Amino acid sequence: MAPEISVVVPTFNRAAVLAHALEALARQTLEAGRFEVIVVDDASTDETPALLRRFAEGRLPLQVLRLPANRGRGAARNAGIQTARGRYISFVDSDIVVGPEFLRWHLKTLAAHGGGVLSRGPVVLISDLRDLPAARAPRLAASPAYLDTANAMLPKAALQEAGLFDEGFPGYGWEDFELGVRLRRLGLRRVFCPQAVAFHIQPVADAALLPELLAREEERARSAVYFWRKHPTPQTRWLIQATPLHGAVYWLAALGGALDPARALQLARRLERRGRRGLAHVVVRGVLNLHYYRALTSALHRHAAALA
Repeated sequence: MAPEISVVVPTFNRAAVLAHALEALARQTLEAGRFEVIVVDDASTDETPALLRRFAEGRLPLQVLRLPANRGRGAARNAGIQTARGRYISFVDSDIVVGPEFLRWHLKTLAAHGGGVLSRGPVVLISDLRDLPAARAPRLAASPAYLDTANAMLPKAALQEAGLFDEGFPGYGWEDFELGVRLRRLGLRRVFCPQAVAFHIQPVADAALLPELLAREEERARSAVYFWRKHPTPQTRWLIQATPLHGAVYWLAALGGALDPARALQLARRLERRGRRGLAHVVVRGVLNLHYYRALTSALHRHAAALA
């Protein structure tokens, strides 16, 4: 008998956090026969294959797909969707930990609306699992992303009708936002499910990771331009944060540009030692957002000049 839900989890070299994500899925109160978990290993080179073998031997209804070469999150999710047996697809990223009622609440939301909606839940940022007891879902769970693959469930048929994820994005980010635009145009209604909370494990960055973090923001800017070229609308410009308002907010968050990334990481570490992890994330994210905005503005100018 086919399961009702297929949980699709793409991963690449995230063995440590993936273990927590899978342990949380193994604790679901929904009966095991009603869901399957499909982890798509995007050619990881760390301990991910060994970790997945251990979980496959346990009580988690796990199916593992391994791509022969790294193709990106969009391609990994597409492979999972195409393999899925469930009527509904639940998206959870490899650094997401969910509560034991997560799948049950999403399924209740879909059932209450005849199954033909996109169920979205809130995503709460935590530094590590020690923050879980105190973590709470925000009162306002709205998001500019119609589809956020950190926490969503929707009919597989809707994904197929929309054309799945665009695998042409040049780097990190925005592929779920872009698919969300197409799903919305198809008329798939989005319903928030506040009880289905996902906790995003995002440690305060180490200074050694600074070049990688800055490179990711530049990659995100390139993907944003690709998104804009596909959907050149005011809505897309707002989604990719390419407005003067976003620039002003990020400039202020970086103390008028005086707080550069290196100083931001030092300040964040001091805040973390004082137990102010939430504020530490705000500091780091502020300067990274400003770096992204500047890279995005430059990329958009280059694109406009090429069209002139």
